[in-house]
Amino acid sequence: MTAGEGARLGSWTSNRPKGMIPLGNRPILDHLVRGLVSAGITEINIVVGYARNSVMSYFGDGSSFGGKINYCFQDKPTGTLDAMKIGMSDIEDEFILVPGDNYVSASSFLSMKDYDGEALLSGQAERWSKWGEIEIRKGNPTITFDNPDAYGRIHFTGIMKLKRQTAEKMLLSSGRHIGESLQEIASQTSFEVLKAEYWHNIVYPWDLISGNRMALRDNLLFRSAKIEKNVVIKGEVSIGKGTVIRSGSYILGPVSIGEGCDIGPNSVIGSAVSIGNNVIVGPFSEIVDSVVMSNCDLGSYTSLKGSVLGSGVSFGSHSIAIPSTRNIMYFDKEFSVSDRGAMIGDDCIIGSRATLQGGSILLSGATIGEGEFYNADFQGDNI
Repeated sequence: MTAGEGARLGSWTSNRPKGMIPLGNRPILDHLVRGLVSAGITEINIVVGYARNSVMSYFGDGSSFGGKINYCFQDKPTGTLDAMKIGMSDIEDEFILVPGDNYVSASSFLSMKDYDGEALLSGQAERWSKWGEIEIRKGNPTITFDNPDAYGRIHFTGIMKLKRQTAEKMLLSSGRHIGESLQEIASQTSFEVLKAEYWHNIVYPWDLISGNRMALRDNLLFRSAKIEKNVVIKGEVSIGKGTVIRSGSYILGPVSIGEGCDIGPNSVIGSAVSIGNNVIVGPFSEIVDSVVMSNCDLGSYTSLKGSVLGSGVSFGSHSIAIPSTRNIMYFDKEFSVSDRGAMIGDDCIIGSRATLQGGSILLSGATIGEGEFYNADFQGDNI
């Protein structure tokens, strides 16, 4: 299911659904499709809607991923139950349902496929999941939305193995959301609860940092770049074709750098960094624990830590994003963010010598002037 826009990530989804946001330099959906195929599940229905062409052009018919992909169309955002109904239209028996905005270990799909029966995939959460918590009552799993302190509790990932008969019961329930329908029918169905090795639900921009760390566990290792003298590379590092790593640079994996980039000289990259295609990183820059999407231009003496840069961002020389732990306001709600730098939307312009306080969020197209100080209390167009 990947038809939704992902409103809470709207500054990174102007031309793509949330499932096409990159983690570890590949779209979230890429990780899911490869995980399914590696488990031997080779026929996949993808429900598309918002910005559908970005999904269809990337995956095609699925043959380059070792499977067959069919596209089902959800033209209006009518909820996850409707998306399931659209996607299962030609399925006769059992299937695995996968939300397209989860990052999950590939081994989870093998355990789901091999289990003889219906199952819910669970994961340990650091905060509340929109899919609800799994509780065992009288030996049966139930879904609750009581919203207690989430840390360490077992949550539903939204991924499950279903028989068509059970799915049809869910469609007859009230509400538009899969979690709500499961609340009604769980007591009537013998679900097994399987546990994911690791799982991350991508909802807010700061989720992309921890999601990127996880995704780099599955780093596709290749090195096709021009690497000048006196470059040090340690750990698992992927570098795409046409990229130049200039003299004196130091790269500590896990790191994934895309195609057509120009890095350094004398820059430090890593660990836990993904850099998209056609990115320029100026001399004497430092990027740690961050996501830099395609077509960004970072000036010399840039310092980014725990940050997200959307596509097409211009980041001036001597500008920095300083990680911190603090409470911020986002979508008129207060959140606590831990050890995060700045979350910068697509096509933003950051002037030279700007300082971005930890937890800062810039909406797409925002401009920060030269030498300005920016914090999370302002999320307008320019400062």
